[in-house]
Amino acid sequence: MKKYAFLPGAVMAVAGVVWAAVALTWNAASITLGVGGVLACGVGLSLNWKEIREWFRDPRGVFAVNTTFSALLLVAILGLVNASTALRPVKFDLTASGRNTLATETRTLLARLTADVSLKQFGRTPDPKVDDLLRAFAGESQHLKPEFVDAEKSIQQAREYGVLKNGTVVVDFKGKFRKIEQVTETSLVTAILQVTSTVEPMVCVAQGDGERGFEDDGSTGLSQLVTALKASNYRTSMISLLEGDAPRVCNVLLVAGVEPGFGAARIDRVNRFFLTGGRVVFTIDPPVASDIVAWLRPYGVGVGSGIIIDNSPSGRQVGSGPEMPLGVSYNSHPITRGFNIATIYDRAVPLTVERQEVGIPVPLVATGAGSFERIGPAGQQTPQGDGREQAGKLTLAIAVTAPRASQAVGMAEPRLVVFGDSDWLTNSALGRQGNRDLALRVVAWLAGEEEAHIVASGDRENRRITMTEKMRTTMYLVNLLFLPLIPFVAGVIHLLRSRK
Repeated sequence: MKKYAFLPGAVMAVAGVVWAAVALTWNAASITLGVGGVLACGVGLSLNWKEIREWFRDPRGVFAVNTTFSALLLVAILGLVNASTALRPVKFDLTASGRNTLATETRTLLARLTADVSLKQFGRTPDPKVDDLLRAFAGESQHLKPEFVDAEKSIQQAREYGVLKNGTVVVDFKGKFRKIEQVTETSLVTAILQVTSTVEPMVCVAQGDGERGFEDDGSTGLSQLVTALKASNYRTSMISLLEGDAPRVCNVLLVAGVEPGFGAARIDRVNRFFLTGGRVVFTIDPPVASDIVAWLRPYGVGVGSGIIIDNSPSGRQVGSGPEMPLGVSYNSHPITRGFNIATIYDRAVPLTVERQEVGIPVPLVATGAGSFERIGPAGQQTPQGDGREQAGKLTLAIAVTAPRASQAVGMAEPRLVVFGDSDWLTNSALGRQGNRDLALRVVAWLAGEEEAHIVASGDRENRRITMTEKMRTTMYLVNLLFLPLIPFVAGVIHLLRSRK
């Protein structure tokens, strides 16, 4: 039994190492097991010292020691290689388009960072694809600090950023932040540039007669929107369209809540600002005056005659009623790219894309299939199916560009975003669902901060091999039968030759 005296110590030492590996730290228990095991193993070896000395004089003992030493050396080398690759991963992108490598433009932009930027991924568990992208970004600049935040354990932090979806990445720089729901290289570098930019676009809010209050803290005011814009690196200012044209210092003009009687003079001033390269957010409420309908029509925006009734069950789940339609369908546009959070409106007029004379309209937001337009006086319960309404997905917002007009005057591309409701921007609704995020996306696009103008990488080509059913069957047989037979046949040939 004396020759096995070292075994308990060896078992204790191995148990201590395994414990530390599982716990990812050396705690008191693993240290006790490890140290105690080494001491016990030493005592066991000392009891068998004479046998060990004789064993070393035997050539078999020398061979065993050399083998053990070589195996330990190989393990150490493999450990060093794995540690070095973990600290500084090396990747090879063999795709023809380089779709798994950061674009040259991205690497150049990241190399210019001079201050720390946090990249916070929210969720229950880290998303491997997002992790890889964040680590690739961090590898290009020491100022990028990726981290994972458990949304369930950090509820307050998630609320501060307005995170509603697991997998969201928040790019934070000195209190200014951008949220990304669909994380891509382009959207991530765009957000980094936006939060680190020293340029502060000016958002001018029209005030004077019927528009939502710029500094109004009540439920119908815009004070929370103004606060969100300032936190997102925008300057804000009140202007009056009653007194004159919108100043050219305004990067974005917001007209929130147009009531009947807006007047031809103010419409002309908005129109002049727009056609000379201006960017406008124009929100209307039913009933819409005929002069506003006539102004929007040449740009491809048609205005309905009633209000949207939304009978979808998804609206009830978030606390909205029939007259509070839910925006759940988003078309392909820089404003809504990667955005899939519902937005809530109140007494909205439906919009349509009409034959345009100047503008190029693109629908942005639409309701679900369970909605229809109620035509009639406010409060009148007109049932669906009386033949006076359109049913199905109804458009809530339209984005318009006017490139032909911009070429004619030699200025920036005019941009206009029209919403069939202004309540979604107010203090009572801005914090609900994705309203605030959509509002900031609209302003960012109008201010010229959209993705396409920042990084030219785009979605790089993913080359796929198209195979017929016959080709797939052939590949299956080759992999399952032919390839495994190669070593078997080689072995048989070698066996036959050796017998000769």
